[in-house]
Amino acid sequence: MERDGFLLDQSRISYLRYLRREHRRSPRAEADADHVKVKTEMLQLRLMEKKRELVRQSDVDELIDQIAGTVLTHLSGMSARCSRDMVVRRNIDAVVMQIRREISEACSKAADECNEPPLNEQH
Repeated sequence: MERDGFLLDQSRISYLRYLRREHRRSPRAEADADHVKVKTEMLQLRLMEKKRELVRQSDVDELIDQIAGTVLTHLSGMSARCSRDMVVRRNIDAVVMQIRREISEACSKAADECNEPPLNEQH
């Protein structure tokens, strides 16, 4: 027995056993903690989706396609709505084509800045 009442060798051995036991449990505990973290994150995402704070990219893309299609359809029919004079209609159509090109260039530039892949590479 040591001076202060503890068996030093026995305490050391017990402490080493404790450390080994904790080390054996550690990977499992870490895996469990990772699992809980992932489940929590998934639940948070589901809640955000239910609250409409989070939407699917495919839903947004579909909505943008619908809006763009409506705008382009109405732009294309603008000359017929504005005049029966063929010269005026051709001038309006030329302006509409220029506007469509400018919109396309602006959208392409924005997509490039966001590192979006080209359309032919998207699935």
